[in-house]
Amino acid sequence: MKIKLLLVALFLAFYIGAWHFGRLRSVQKHSGLQAPLNESTFALMSWNIGYFDYESDSRAQNKDLEAIAAVIGETDAQVIALQEIAQPEQLSTLSDLLASRYRYHAFARGLRTDRFVAFLSEIPFQEETQVATSVGRDALAVTVDVPSQGVVTLVNCHADAFNARRRRFYVNDVIDWRRDSGKQPVILAGDFNFDLAPVESSDLFTDDKKNDSESYSLILQDFLDLGRNSGPTSAFDRRIDYVFLSPQGLEAVEFKVLYGKLVGKMDHHPLLARFRKSEGRSSNVEVRRTKWWGETNQASP
Repeated sequence: MKIKLLLVALFLAFYIGAWHFGRLRSVQKHSGLQAPLNESTFALMSWNIGYFDYESDSRAQNKDLEAIAAVIGETDAQVIALQEIAQPEQLSTLSDLLASRYRYHAFARGLRTDRFVAFLSEIPFQEETQVATSVGRDALAVTVDVPSQGVVTLVNCHADAFNARRRRFYVNDVIDWRRDSGKQPVILAGDFNFDLAPVESSDLFTDDKKNDSESYSLILQDFLDLGRNSGPTSAFDRRIDYVFLSPQGLEAVEFKVLYGKLVGKMDHHPLLARFRKSEGRSSNVEVRRTKWWGETNQASP
């Protein structure tokens, strides 16, 4: 009898242990890159706060701004990159809801879109640049001098949701701008809408997969994809929002998708990334140049 009880106890201990560590691995997989935050870091949040609704205005809704501000306040990020802002006045409303913590605002739109990309920041902008693209949907670059971290350039991006060819032109123009500017380090953040694993039946008669893979490959020539193992970023189980880092002088110490924060008919989860000055340390993520449509190898050193 004692032997049976001992065997039952051992079985229960093994089962509980396996469940606990399996759950821990699952959480780590969907949280992405993580490291102890025992030193000064710089945090960036990126969030497309628009709606998935073709029949009405799919831009950011005024009625959601209080809930959006509450989520922003939880992150403790110094800079917020927002996509699908309907009008610049929404930035002032968010700033007021956050007790004027984010005093510095910047926004850009382009000639062929009715929605803005925008930044809210605790840190003053040294430089603001509206990065024009050939598809009429502009990116927005700001340069900030982050205390104890140094000068960083952030680029807020929102590529076309329905046309992969336009996404490729958009990415080409943003990368050309970055290379011509010579800025380092640079962080690209936003809704790129890449569909790198489309449903095969919807891709039979299009070049979407090829165009998106080529766009992604081009970015990976200069940048690291911080959320490669972080899980879906949209409510429809797709990863279409990204944070990319050119690692010269800066390294990522945390990346995660913030689930459970959607409001109304929003379809994008917010992203949160933390960085620190690298000071000669090797990057947490290693990128090898791609040879085939965005398929890369990234691994911890």
